[in-house]
Amino acid sequence: MEQRNWGIDLLRMTAMWMVVILHILNKGGVLAAAAPLSAGQGTARLLETAAYCAVNCYGLISGYVGVQRRFRYSGALALWLRVAFYTLGITAVFACLMPGSVNGDRVLRAFFPVLFRQYWYVTAYFGMCLFIPFFNLLLNRLSKGQLRLLALSIVLVFSVLPTLRQKDVFLTDNGYSVLWLSCLYLLGGILRLYGRQERKLFRWAAVYLGCVLVTWLVKLAGDRLWMARTGHLCDKVLLTTYTSPTILLAAAALLLCFTGLRIGPGFGSFIEKASPLAFSVYLIHAHPLIWEHWLAGRFAFLADKPPILLASGVLGGAFAIYLVCSLADVLRAGLFRLFRVKAISRWAEEAVSARLRPQLEKE
Repeated sequence: MEQRNWGIDLLRMTAMWMVVILHILNKGGVLAAAAPLSAGQGTARLLETAAYCAVNCYGLISGYVGVQRRFRYSGALALWLRVAFYTLGITAVFACLMPGSVNGDRVLRAFFPVLFRQYWYVTAYFGMCLFIPFFNLLLNRLSKGQLRLLALSIVLVFSVLPTLRQKDVFLTDNGYSVLWLSCLYLLGGILRLYGRQERKLFRWAAVYLGCVLVTWLVKLAGDRLWMARTGHLCDKVLLTTYTSPTILLAAAALLLCFTGLRIGPGFGSFIEKASPLAFSVYLIHAHPLIWEHWLAGRFAFLADKPPILLASGVLGGAFAIYLVCSLADVLRAGLFRLFRVKAISRWAEEAVSARLRPQLEKE
């Protein structure tokens, strides 16, 4: 059996922390409250740029890990049950504590979180799941030359050209879509099949930092130029989108950096137990009711602080949210083990497969 790569588990946790950082800066109100072209805004933009590749990291990890594994729909079912646990549970809590915050539409969305895009990433991921077996079949049958051509084609069509055009040319919704997650899955799989398994941590760390610096400087320069010419900040996204080449390369560099980490068994065992909790951090703190009533604007006060205090507040606040949500998920994980959710999901998958197999064999 292949040894588990604890570096990937650590990247999952790090990327989720970065997601919380993004949400504090944006929904939390830090960027909106920062004075234009101030040191505070520059610091907030730097933190945003450094964390922006987090979602791409998750997409790349799914392909990197999944390309050489048999995809199990039971895993997707177990994830759906986890999502429903939080959408229904949190909605019920708000219905009791803040009755006016919950209406019929909220309840309907809580029952059908994927169809109503309660969490955009979950909806996009479930849409992609249907195609993962076909993606794996494709990737494992292509030669290395064909894999390289496929990777270059994806990057050119869905990243470079839209960035140069400054328009969502091929309708990836700037990365918030099934299409972009599918691209990331394919690229992650290609990195696993094509890439050399070399431990060049410093090189990939330098690539990540270089991408962050370039993206940040371009954004600052754009803001200053637009402010001088129009009197307001740049309204173009420039390189700060999920589909941006620099953001994509930053995510790939982080993936290759973390996969090369040497982690001892003691810390590795802790990471292996803690990393499955990471996704629930997203499900809890990004729930629409928590998003609107507890997170919106709560961190705007940091915008007026000196850069070091602003950065410490954002990073520390994100870590606190991550920790609290992870501890809350320990209860959910215990309940799922008690009710054997994973085993039931496997049984459901095997039962459906047993029904479909005779029909497929006939055809």
